Amino acid sequence: MTHLDIDTGVSTFVGVTAGALLATLGGLLAGQIEHHLRRLEREKSAALLFGEILAALKLILRLADEARGRGDPYGPITLRTLQAAARETQIYDRNRETLFEVRDAHLRARTHLLLLQVSLSLDGLFEATKFVEDAAAADATPAVKAKGAGAETSRHGGFDFLMNFRPEIAELISKYEKIAKQPFNAHDLVLQGGAVPRAPSGAET
Repeated sequence: MTHLDIDTGVSTFVGVTAGALLATLGGLLAGQIEHHLRRLEREKSAALLFGEILAALKLILRLADEARGRGDPYGPITLRTLQAAARETQIYDRNRETLFEVRDAHLRARTHLLLLQVSLSLDGLFEATKFVEDAAAADATPAVKAKGAGAETSRHGGFDFLMNFRPEIAELISKYEKIAKQPFNAHDLVLQGGAVPRAPSGAET
């Protein structure tokens, strides 16, 4: 009888232990799955943010290039458009930490470097424009006028350099589209008078 009680007790202990282990493993697995899903959701949100920034920047640079080709190359319209591009880089600066949610280290580095280069190029353009404007003033000294002449050449080269980023911006946008699982062509479609594509009914937004 005692032997039977011991066997029953051992069986109960083993069953309880096995159940506890399975429950613990199940909890750990569920936690890992939940963590993975949250990580994917954060990465998708980051891709949406940077995809939108880059898409807006691509469009703004295109508009700036078109504005430079009409009338005064560096008139108010061109400069306001470039200022809009600078505001897009400032949005990136305010949300730079979000970039770490993107798991692709190479994509993170390319995005940061490109937006940094765009920001510095814009700063250079605005600085050169200030020198040119100072040189055009009636009371400008010969030294200021000479500096303005050099700044005008520098501004033209800086603008061309800025436009060279457009193909890379488009390439980065395509990578963020894959992560976000949606296109970033709404700006272009609105500008062209087309309809903005909507996600299928029941799809994640």
